[in-house]
Amino acid sequence: MSSSGSRTSDVRERLADIWRAAADRSLPLPTELELAKELGVSRSVVREALVDLEAQGLVARRAHQGTFPNVAALSVPFRIDQSYELTSRLEAVGFDVEVHVVAADWSTLSPQEAADLNVAAGSSCFRVLKRWLGNGRPLITAEDVVPARRREIDFDPDYSVFDTVQRLRGEWVEWESATLAPVLPDEQARQLLDASGRQPLLAITIVGVSLHGDRLYRAQEIHTTHGVRYGMVRRALPRE
Repeated sequence: MSSSGSRTSDVRERLADIWRAAADRSLPLPTELELAKELGVSRSVVREALVDLEAQGLVARRAHQGTFPNVAALSVPFRIDQSYELTSRLEAVGFDVEVHVVAADWSTLSPQEAADLNVAAGSSCFRVLKRWLGNGRPLITAEDVVPARRREIDFDPDYSVFDTVQRLRGEWVEWESATLAPVLPDEQARQLLDASGRQPLLAITIVGVSLHGDRLYRAQEIHTTHGVRYGMVRRALPRE
């Protein structure tokens, strides 16, 4: 990451802490000028970061009134309406996280995977299956498939699906769509998540899309329903 990118990330992290403190007290955030002085950046950098917070539903900005935190967002620790990296998200809500790569190798797409990715069934893909433990207890599995021609790949267990896409497809994921459904665990989920056959699980299917509309990856996440609270944050209907 460039020094400017690293600094921008640092500003956003520090601003997130300021937002959380303001939300805890149900008070407005400091002014743009005050934030710029506190963070040691220009007002334009602060303004850009606030626009991002507003897009996330975390603040509302009102001319001549101030920037107000969405206090209700504090009660939604694991948002399903945002893109996230599972390890950091679990750590952020208080888990001691372990990640295990169960399998990573070339495979072929199932009919459903191919339909979601808009390619022919049986097409070549790189498939990665991971499991996340929180405080020693299985919480999530994720099976990522990236359609691509078979070739050598120096796969690193620390790769995110975005890293894998970049190395195999040479493109960035611009958008993600996700669908949710309750499921009963299959044999794989029972083994990896220590789930009983009658215990409902949450399936989140994610498709990553490029700027030009290419479907770059499909992820099938299976979440246990203990230990994590899921939810969304959204703006209310606009005032008439």
